[in-house]
Amino acid sequence: MWRKLLFVCALLWGGSDALSLSHAPWEQDVEDAMDVQKSPCENFHEHACGNWHAPYGLRALGAHDMRSRLRALNKQLFVRHFEASNSGSGSGNGNGLPEGEQELHSLYDSCMNGRQALHVYMDAVQRVLPDWPLLNNATQFSWSRGSAAVRRFGAHGLWRLLVQQNWQAGEQQVFYVLPPSFELIGRSDMSRFLYRRYLKYLLLELGLRVRRAADLAEQLSAFEEQLQQLLPAAQDSAEALVLHAPQTLQQLHTQFPQLQLLEYFQLLLGDEFTPQLLLVADTEYLQRLPRLLETTDPLIVSSWLLLQLPAHFELHLHEDLSLAAQREQCLQQLNRLMPQQLSQLLLRLLHGSDAAAAAFYSRTQHELQQVFDRLKLQFERLMNDTYIFELDATSQAQALHKVRAMRLLLPQVQPVRQQSQQQLQPALSYDAKLLQLSQAQSLQQFRLALSCLQLPCDTSVSASTGPSLGSLDVNVYYRLKLNAIELPLGLLRAPLLHNSVAPSNFHQVARLYGGLGFMIAHEMVHGFDYVGIHYDAAGHLAAEDWPARTIIRFGVRSQCYLNYRYSNATVMINENMADSEGLRLAFSAYREQLAQQQLNSTALGSFFVAFAQNWCGHSAAVGTAAPSSGQQQQHPAHWERVNNVLGNFAEFAEAFDCRAGSLMNPPDKCRMW
Repeated sequence: MWRKLLFVCALLWGGSDALSLSHAPWEQDVEDAMDVQKSPCENFHEHACGNWHAPYGLRALGAHDMRSRLRALNKQLFVRHFEASNSGSGSGNGNGLPEGEQELHSLYDSCMNGRQALHVYMDAVQRVLPDWPLLNNATQFSWSRGSAAVRRFGAHGLWRLLVQQNWQAGEQQVFYVLPPSFELIGRSDMSRFLYRRYLKYLLLELGLRVRRAADLAEQLSAFEEQLQQLLPAAQDSAEALVLHAPQTLQQLHTQFPQLQLLEYFQLLLGDEFTPQLLLVADTEYLQRLPRLLETTDPLIVSSWLLLQLPAHFELHLHEDLSLAAQREQCLQQLNRLMPQQLSQLLLRLLHGSDAAAAAFYSRTQHELQQVFDRLKLQFERLMNDTYIFELDATSQAQALHKVRAMRLLLPQVQPVRQQSQQQLQPALSYDAKLLQLSQAQSLQQFRLALSCLQLPCDTSVSASTGPSLGSLDVNVYYRLKLNAIELPLGLLRAPLLHNSVAPSNFHQVARLYGGLGFMIAHEMVHGFDYVGIHYDAAGHLAAEDWPARTIIRFGVRSQCYLNYRYSNATVMINENMADSEGLRLAFSAYREQLAQQQLNSTALGSFFVAFAQNWCGHSAAVGTAAPSSGQQQQHPAHWERVNNVLGNFAEFAEAFDCRAGSLMNPPDKCRMW
């Protein structure tokens, strides 16, 4: 009944345009996902999503919910494009392809068809550092230079060297020196057994006899377990970023002379080396490392470092991959090593030409900035009206300043000729291409950090070489240290956005605000959750906390998000707050956008359906942690975040005529602002 009413109102509201809209593919998807036999007041997630499913072809590409479906659709475009070219309908050898796309084809084709060879990696490290005991008769080995040799190609050695935003000054890029990630060895007995077997196979390919390879693999695995044990007891994972103040390389070298960090960075940076380089280091790990190295056979250290390079590129790790898994792996390599070229190709495939893609992207930037500005304005209004800041004008002014200073970061899709450091030669093997691209990426990261030794940074360098979320990323992030919200390119497509025209009727506006508008607003609220309130408008730790009375009022309001409706509420309170308060912002902006029109229950219902259908499917493997954040965020199940959020809206209960006390109209409605 509600679906029929939606269709009739579309005709009455939008005239002939609405009639054509009712036949649009995205609108058909909305209707097909709904189970109108399920009462919206009993379980709105089932009402909006009860018939949703991912087609088999998309499930094979990782689709399990609406967000991962968008990513799978992008993958499907790439696979069809690359493999159609190889089948003869296009140019498999790259002739006639736009600049930058030839390299994508070359890498994808070699990834799908080429067999990796260990000698390519061994030759590469020997050119950088000839003296590897396992490869020749060398008796001396510098493990600092060995670590630098593999890091030049992107692999990490005795420590991970990352280029990250300075947690104290978000606009500055610095080096982080962290423990290894230990991804392959893991912590279970089975993972360690498989890791030892993997090392044995690599050693056999180096020419060692079976017994010698097995014994050495056992020793290498034991050495890595000892490295694992160096992690501070309070640190659950090597993935966690430390929050220490940056210091110069010279200062860190003085503190840990045994680690030979000056020699390490000299080999990495060459002529650009400076002892004034800024680093943030996990000093507890580094303090424990020298003693282990002093008591370990240099052959073990050198052999372990040597194998980090082929292991980093997963040499022979996936020999038995299915075709679908191999496609996934190859696309991930493109996304990691050639993100700009892949992003440009996605726009071209979605819109037909570079000109059409540029027009869409320009219009999208303008449209989303307008949405963002309206959301900020609504947030300001709520903060001006809340009782949280009563008799505390100072904290209120700081909060308003932070909202006004928030920025929206959209993907930087620049011409390939400005991004490509070098051309990939089709004659190169797959391994050689991986090494070439990874080395270029490492050098680019190093230059980014060097350009930001002093504040303010060289924004022209950071804008052109800085990290950007690409075509296979579908999560939105609040960058705490930047006070900015970053949108990935992978989301900027139908059904969240319209390819040809700006939204013109309430269905289209509802889809925009209930989709991307909600996602942006959700991240805005993270700037004022239990973590965000401790950071100021510039992304720095606030010099002065809110006074006790304001914190108490904030806490009293947030207590509602700990009630019986929320599972694991203490862990998920920030996410639950961001969901409900973010939707409130998006809903207010939606009504404001259509303020000149009379919004009836169908128009309001259209917005709530658009929101709910963000969460069709089930939560699974889509990464929810910000890249390199080191922390996996905790989110409720999809059905829970839909029903709990909408249960906080009296407007929802009114639009769907839900009786008081029903699941979707509970008596205790949470609201922070």
